[in-house]
Amino acid sequence: MAPKKKGQGKKEKKKKKKTDIQVATKAIEGVVTETREFYHIQIRDLENRLDRYKKKWDEFFQQDKVLQEEFNQLAHNKKEVVSFLKRTLNQRVDEIADLNSQLQGLQISKEMEKDAFEAQLAQVRHEFQETKDQLTMENIILGGKLAALEEFQFQKADLLAKFSLLEDQLKKQQDDYKSYVCHMERKALMDKERLRKDIIHRINTVAAEFRRFSSSQMAETTKRAIRENVTVALDLAKINSGNLEQIKENDGLKESKVELCKQLALLERDEKTMVKNSLTHVKVIQLLSEKFQEQQRAEIEADQLQLILNQAEIAFQQVEGDNEELKNKIKSLRMQLNSQKIEGKRLRRELEKERVNRQSLEVLLTKATRHLQDLLKVCPEKTEAGKVDMLFQLGRKEMLRKLLAMLNEAMVVGPHIPEFVPPSIKSPSIQSLMTIEESCQQPEPQPLLQQLANIQPYRLGDLGLVPRPPSTTGDGQDAVTFRNLRPVKAFSSPEIPGPRILRGIKQVSMPAIHLHPNVGGQQE
Repeated sequence: MAPKKKGQGKKEKKKKKKTDIQVATKAIEGVVTETREFYHIQIRDLENRLDRYKKKWDEFFQQDKVLQEEFNQLAHNKKEVVSFLKRTLNQRVDEIADLNSQLQGLQISKEMEKDAFEAQLAQVRHEFQETKDQLTMENIILGGKLAALEEFQFQKADLLAKFSLLEDQLKKQQDDYKSYVCHMERKALMDKERLRKDIIHRINTVAAEFRRFSSSQMAETTKRAIRENVTVALDLAKINSGNLEQIKENDGLKESKVELCKQLALLERDEKTMVKNSLTHVKVIQLLSEKFQEQQRAEIEADQLQLILNQAEIAFQQVEGDNEELKNKIKSLRMQLNSQKIEGKRLRRELEKERVNRQSLEVLLTKATRHLQDLLKVCPEKTEAGKVDMLFQLGRKEMLRKLLAMLNEAMVVGPHIPEFVPPSIKSPSIQSLMTIEESCQQPEPQPLLQQLANIQPYRLGDLGLVPRPPSTTGDGQDAVTFRNLRPVKAFSSPEIPGPRILRGIKQVSMPAIHLHPNVGGQQE
């Protein structure tokens, strides 16, 4: 029974070994498939990263060109602005020199005019004083004459009033006399006519009575006729006496008329003399008024000269103020020129710094491209089907590690993400240049560096298979986190996950792998 047990134990051991070998081979196959998939994924990730780096290199190259063009444009604009400011400064300096020369000439001319005006003013004041004294004396004399003339005018007015009253009385008396004469003549004619009628009537009555009583009473009629004749004779005598009285009154009125004519001639002679005297007084008054007007004109001219002097002083003060303003402007322009020179020096330093960074980046990128070219040129040695050269894989990993180290160094040397976007605060010279460019040119599209600021850098362990969640933090926090990130490290041989059983195996059966994505996709 014992030997059978040993044989059975051996068989069981063989079966166990076979099962262990099968299990090991299955495990190895599973691990190989997993490692193959892992390497495929890692190769794809590296190729994608390589493509991204190439794209970034192209973008950085284009961006560098754009920045260089912008910098050249800014330098050209700055030169033009500096030349324009120099020209304007020279023009202002020439203008200031001209204004200073004009100011000196104006000051000299003003002083000369001032001296001339002062001499003229003193002479005018002296003449004015003399004329004033003379005119005051003449005014005093003419005041006395004027008082006498006023008294004469009052006397003349009284005499004229009396003369007018006498003329009115004379006219009234003449009218009364004419009316009285006419009345008397009319009355005499009427009396004569009435007397004639009465006489005729009485004669007729007497003749009738005489005819009637002629025969018997001849004697009485004669007596009566005699008496009537006596009464008529008495009436005629009364009428003659009245006519004589009227003739006497007429003679008296004629005498009074003659006397009034004489008084009128005397008054007319006095009036003529008064008119002559008044004409002389009027001429004197006219002369005085002309002299007074001349004096007023002289005073107006003196006031005008004073106004001209005041205006000249005001103009001189204005010229002095303009000169001070021009001096202040020159000082401000000099300060601006100094600030622009300082800004130009700072921009030159920044340009030199950017050139150094660019040269370092170009050197690093050339090294990276050479490493990539070397990596692409290296081919694995021909092995059996289903086996991989581990030395080739390790060499390739070492080259990739060096490439990643170079890219990390380029990322450290190159600009950070917040530096891609230009800051909002600018110097006054750059602001003036940008305003000039914006006014002259059309608005340009957003620069490429601002678009690259949104690109997230590579993170450790991120193969790009799973999409990242959208970032909720701001640009400033992204920039801080990007700066605080440590550089990307390449996978070294201990960091590659793999089963412990493959540590001692040099060659394992794996399909052939190519670096080009299209070739690898076709073979898969």
